[in-house]
Amino acid sequence: MSEMATRQGGLWVRTHGPGPAQVVALHGFTQHGGMFEHLAAVSGITIAAPDLPGHGRTQVDPVTIGTAVDAVSDLLATFPEPPLVLGYSQGGRVALQVALTRSDLVGALVLVSASAGLSERARQLRRAADEGLADRIERIGTERFINEWLANPLVATNSVAPELREADRLMRLTNSADGLAAALRGMGQAAVANSSERIPALPMPVVFMAGTEDEGYSNHAAEMAAGRNERPVLIDGASHNVILEAPEAVARVINELLTK
Repeated sequence: MSEMATRQGGLWVRTHGPGPAQVVALHGFTQHGGMFEHLAAVSGITIAAPDLPGHGRTQVDPVTIGTAVDAVSDLLATFPEPPLVLGYSQGGRVALQVALTRSDLVGALVLVSASAGLSERARQLRRAADEGLADRIERIGTERFINEWLANPLVATNSVAPELREADRLMRLTNSADGLAAALRGMGQAAVANSSERIPALPMPVVFMAGTEDEGYSNHAAEMAAGRNERPVLIDGASHNVILEAPEAVARVINELLTK
């Protein structure tokens, strides 16, 4: 683990695996870069996983999609060749915006349980909902919120081994309530406009992945892939947390891209 200086502040980067990193992976909301430790062990791939703004030990302020994109871009610029970038959920939102703004820094893109964004009307509604949830996080604190968050069947981890489930929960508890609230306000689904029309022009290989039990994001993956005349990668039996539920399937996709 190490901290690197970016134009937006200190970015804490966790490296999982031996040797130079081949992949930069961006975590989901309420997590941090530690979520990719198991994926690195399963895949044998070295992964550099920064804590996104509002999470973990990163000190980037303000916490917005723009500062996240800038900080991740600064990290990618340190690689001798553009690496594969994987983004999961909220991290997928950041990864897509990085690829759209700095395509020269991204060798390949894997979006897991992510979407192209909401319509303007849906963004307005979501912004109000996220503001209310952010207020609740600040009011009840991290532990109570994480317990509520993981009770949602969409993001629950009940299907994985107990030790992985507990490690995931403990990782989330290291985040602060203020940081999570800021990440929801600044990097939530209302934070960026819909990018559907720009996705077909991305010059790098792109994979759109989701679990078949996550109907909403399976549909998002299919829609984004269709815009590039491609097929999504749908993981049978997996829900939203594909990284934890099906690391072998994710590893296969990564390895295929790295060997091309």
